[in-house]
Amino acid sequence: MEVLVVITIVGLISTLLVQGFTYVIHLRSQFLTQLDDLQRGALQEYWFRSTTGALTPDYNDGKHIFKGDSEKFSGLTLAPLNAPAGTPMGFSWQLELKEGTTTLRYQDETDNTLEVMRWLGEEGSFTYWSATGESSEEWPPTFGLEPPQLPQLIQLVGKRRQMPLLWIIKLFDRNYTRYDPRIEN
Repeated sequence: MEVLVVITIVGLISTLLVQGFTYVIHLRSQFLTQLDDLQRGALQEYWFRSTTGALTPDYNDGKHIFKGDSEKFSGLTLAPLNAPAGTPMGFSWQLELKEGTTTLRYQDETDNTLEVMRWLGEEGSFTYWSATGESSEEWPPTFGLEPPQLPQLIQLVGKRRQMPLLWIIKLFDRNYTRYDPRIEN
């Protein structure tokens, strides 16, 4: 009889231990999934912020003068994703809205394309802000006599994990057109 009681108690303790280990493994799995998702989100945001924040004006007759609309902008960056930092390179960020999905893509001047982010729904846009605080869906804007080559801020509205996303990037105050004395008229 005592043996049956001992076996029953050992069985109950074993069951509790196995259930406890299963629960801990499940929690660890969920934690690692969330951590991976957070790291991916941080990397996506870093890529967008670093390339966009390093925008620099091009020469007046250069092929990488900044221009943008609500779905795409392109210009010259000093922090390209596939070249050493400090290397001026033409690039673009594009929102492709099709078939119920929006995709954020990076493209460099050599036509290397990288899909950085994707979300359900056809929501997403770029907005450009001038130094006077006026927003525009395109740059250079239609208002003003001669706007600077770069906006003061670039805003991306989109989604991440089906939650609203708002990234605002302030461009550094190097909003002068490049001057090359060798090309003087």
